[in-house]
Amino acid sequence: MNCPVRSILMVGPVPPPFGGIASVMEDIIHSDLAKDYGFEIFDRAASLPPYLSLTGRFLFRLRRFMGFFMRVLGKRYDLVHIHSADPAFPGTAIFMLLARLAGCRVLLHHHGTDWDWFYPQASPTGRAFIRLGFRLPHCILVLYSAWVNEIKRLCPGADVRVLGNMVRRAEPPDPEAAKKERENLGFNESDFVVLTVGSVGHRKGSFEILRAIPEVIRSEPGVRFVLVGGEEKPGEMGQLNNMIVEYKLEDWVRFAGEVERDRIPDFMAMADLFLLPSYVEGMPISIIEAMRAGLPVISTRVNAIPEMIEDGVSGLLIDPGSPAEIAAAIIRLKRDDALRNQLGVNSKDAFEERFEFSHGIKKIRLLYENVIH
Repeated sequence: MNCPVRSILMVGPVPPPFGGIASVMEDIIHSDLAKDYGFEIFDRAASLPPYLSLTGRFLFRLRRFMGFFMRVLGKRYDLVHIHSADPAFPGTAIFMLLARLAGCRVLLHHHGTDWDWFYPQASPTGRAFIRLGFRLPHCILVLYSAWVNEIKRLCPGADVRVLGNMVRRAEPPDPEAAKKERENLGFNESDFVVLTVGSVGHRKGSFEILRAIPEVIRSEPGVRFVLVGGEEKPGEMGQLNNMIVEYKLEDWVRFAGEVERDRIPDFMAMADLFLLPSYVEGMPISIIEAMRAGLPVISTRVNAIPEMIEDGVSGLLIDPGSPAEIAAAIIRLKRDDALRNQLGVNSKDAFEERFEFSHGIKKIRLLYENVIH
């Protein structure tokens, strides 16, 4: 006799946007777990209409919370799996409280970046939501080990576990598709392409990339830069475009904007190395996708990134906010084919051993069984 399928409500952003959390959700829902668990989705990222007044925005959010509460109250899901980013945590706490009031078991999947920014720099009200929020779920998943100690210090009884990000193996990229992406950007076959994937703005180090480019092209004029992703904060794209004009970088830089997730492998296939000089990160999906593609990675020593990239083995680590280090790392890898190729091989091996999707799904299956039962 077959066991009844357990029902799970997945709460988080539904693509678009094309961010890391939405990608993780999509992969879990379409994994082998779907054979044993009935997934439904509640989109918590529905955008506020820009024309709403302060009262209108309050009522919009209230209707969303009430819609969620009526849904979990009516169906009584076996588990509510809630995904949260740092800025959205007050809303996450409310969702978890409503789920608990409806009698549901709750798994919090917190895609946290920097604890020092998240809690010590939060407002008193924000800290109160954080303390409440970490007491509500039956289990908490975080991206890397530093968060475990901090949450347990704040809430000693919390069940906190590490589950790093993961991505699926990809089919070999279509050479023609990669070639077309390169041609669409106006690059020649001989150009050396440095790729960045992620939201565009200060937090991701986009301004530092532009400041590094003049030094790079003075030594290596054949290097080209592609930044894939949408504007993170209003006005930042305009500032970056102004910098391109000021530094006369039009021939060397392309902003590709937001692209569908299934096109990312084509961009990776046309690139020679991957660059992400962020100030703040959790465990970037884009770095894992670059490792899957066998690209050497240049990134910063922040948060989980040193746990992902071994300096000098699978990539090069630099300090955030340093255009000089960005330029030096790119020039080094451009000139040293043997090092660049070896870093790429090691990067792909690390993906297979640590970040390939099936490893994470096994852990999630065990967590579901433990939390539900």
